[in-house]
Amino acid sequence: MGQQLFTHHDKYHLHKVLGFGCLFNFFLRIYWLLAYGSMYIYADSSYSLLIPVAHLTLSLSSLIFQVPQTRLNSKIIIWKELQLHNMVFTSRSAIVMIYSIVCIRNDIDMSYKYYYLYLIGKLALIVLHHMLADYITLKYNTNDKTTTRDINWENIPDNVKRGLKQYYAICQILAINSLILTDNDKTGSGVIEAAFLVMFPIQLSTFLMTLVRKSIITNIHWHIFYTLSLVSPYFLIINTLRSDGDGSDSGYKNKLEIAKVYLPVLYIIFRLQYNFNKYYLMFHIFIINFYIQYRNGLIVL
Repeated sequence: MGQQLFTHHDKYHLHKVLGFGCLFNFFLRIYWLLAYGSMYIYADSSYSLLIPVAHLTLSLSSLIFQVPQTRLNSKIIIWKELQLHNMVFTSRSAIVMIYSIVCIRNDIDMSYKYYYLYLIGKLALIVLHHMLADYITLKYNTNDKTTTRDINWENIPDNVKRGLKQYYAICQILAINSLILTDNDKTGSGVIEAAFLVMFPIQLSTFLMTLVRKSIITNIHWHIFYTLSLVSPYFLIINTLRSDGDGSDSGYKNKLEIAKVYLPVLYIIFRLQYNFNKYYLMFHIFIINFYIQYRNGLIVL
C-alpha cells in the first residue's frame, strides 16, 4: 500500500506529508469535539492561522497531479471539475476561518459595535466561492451531472441511490447554513469550528478517490466512507444546541437555536422540493437570522 501511495508524481512528498498531517488533524479535533465539546482552535492562539493555511495548501498542491478532463463512468477517480470544485470549497472554509481569526484578533467579535459588518463580509466570501464553483461547472461540466451526487454507484440498488443522493444534497445545504448562521467566537466554537468541519468531507473525498484510483478501495467503499464523513457537521449542531459560547440569556439563546434549526430546514424544503435559487435562499436565511439577532440586541445598527 505504501508503494502505491508514494510515487514519483509527488517528488518531494509535499502533498502526501500535508495530506496525512491534515487527516490526522481532522480526526484529532473531531475526537476532541466529541469528548470535550471543543476542537481547541482558539482564535487568539499564535498557531490558529496555520490550520486553514495548511489545509488550503494541501488542496492547492493537488495541481501537481495530472487528472482527466472528464469523469470516468467505471471508476470514482478525480477529474478536473471535481479537483477545482474541491479546491474552491476548501478555500471557502479556509478563507472564512482566516477572516474570522483575523477579525477576532482585532476585537471584531459578537461584542463589537459593528459586528454586522463582519457578518456581511462573511456572507460575501461564501457567495463569491459559490459563484466561482458555478463558473467551473459552466466551463468543465459536459453532462449536466453534479460532482458528488452523480458519482459512479457500482450496482447499488436504485432506492439506496435515491436516498444517498438526497442525503448528499441535504448535507451540502447544511454545510452552507452552518457557515452562514454560526457566529464568530474567541474560543473558536462558532464559525471557525463550523468551517473546519465542513472542510473534512471535501478533503477526505479526494483522498478516498486516490485510494480508488490505486485499487486500494472500491467505489462502494468510497460511498460508505464519504457518507460517514458527512455526519461530522452534525456534531457541531449538537454542540451548538448544547451550549452557546456567548453566555447570553436563555430567552435569546432559545430564539437563536430555533433559527439555527428551522432556517436550514426551510432552505432544504425550498431548494430540494421547489428548486429555489440557492443564492436567493442564502440571502434570505442570512436576512432572517440577521433580523433575529438585531431584535435580540446582538447587532446594533
